Amino acid sequence: MSTPRRPDSPTSPPQWERVSTAPPTAPTPTQRTPRPSPVAPAKVPQRRAETAITDAAKGTVSALTVALGRARATVVPPISERKDEREAERRAAKRRRLAIVWGRRAGYALVAGALVWLVLLSPVFALDPQKVQVSGYGTVVDPEEVRTLVDSDEGESLATLSLGQLTSQLKDIPGVREAHVERSWPDGLVITLESREPAAAVHQAGGGYILVDDEGVQVGRSNKAPKELPTLAVPVDKPKVLAAALGVINAMPTELRDRIVSISAPTVDSVSFTLRKGPTVEWGSAEDSELKVKVLNVLLTSKQAKKADVIDVSAPTLPITTNN
Repeated sequence: MSTPRRPDSPTSPPQWERVSTAPPTAPTPTQRTPRPSPVAPAKVPQRRAETAITDAAKGTVSALTVALGRARATVVPPISERKDEREAERRAAKRRRLAIVWGRRAGYALVAGALVWLVLLSPVFALDPQKVQVSGYGTVVDPEEVRTLVDSDEGESLATLSLGQLTSQLKDIPGVREAHVERSWPDGLVITLESREPAAAVHQAGGGYILVDDEGVQVGRSNKAPKELPTLAVPVDKPKVLAAALGVINAMPTELRDRIVSISAPTVDSVSFTLRKGPTVEWGSAEDSELKVKVLNVLLTSKQAKKADVIDVSAPTLPITTNN
């Protein structure tokens, strides 16, 4: 037992405390002071909720699987029925394609028919003689003959009008050398004529004169010799002689040609002509015509030739002038 210390002692404890003198007991190395274990959160309700959700999801998936299986079992038709359906779809698609193709063909046929009617039968492209333009009549071609020929094609479609045939018919008209015909859409024509102009008048044995061009083609007739044309005294049945005489006219420049009054040609090598207010010119054949023209022009300007009655240029390098 411990004895109480005096209160008046400054170092002594109070009377109500007791100080044990027994030494403290040291803890053994194997003993540990126990610690309070932490309290884990309450997880039991959450796990139960997750389990419940998982079970519900599994049940839903199972129910859907069963439902899909039943649906497949009831909806998917047998293989034969599916083949029939595909065949029916192919036939329907083929019918649709055929309908489209024939519809297009029918449309094309309608358009073609409308174009044919418009071009061939409608009055839009029908030839109107009042809209035909003609030029190049010259002094010989008769405009009335050309107009009559054009009027014969009135109302014919301009698309089917034969321009070649019309051109040939125009060339058959006296005095027409060439003819050019062009379409003037929608209902007109443009005709350009190249006329044959008379170059000489050929005297006929029975009287009168035949008018011929520079190629010897007859373009008209006249009861008397035209003053503006030279007269030809050549055999009518000898076309080569006529061609030789006309060759002289064609070789002449315009000034000399207008001065020729008459031409005589018994043969192709004895062509001669008489100039108005000038001498008679012995031309000879058609050879060296270009040189003969130059020599004749020089002689006509000389004093000696002005008084000459005959100028012979048949040998152009040795011309001869003669006075009667």
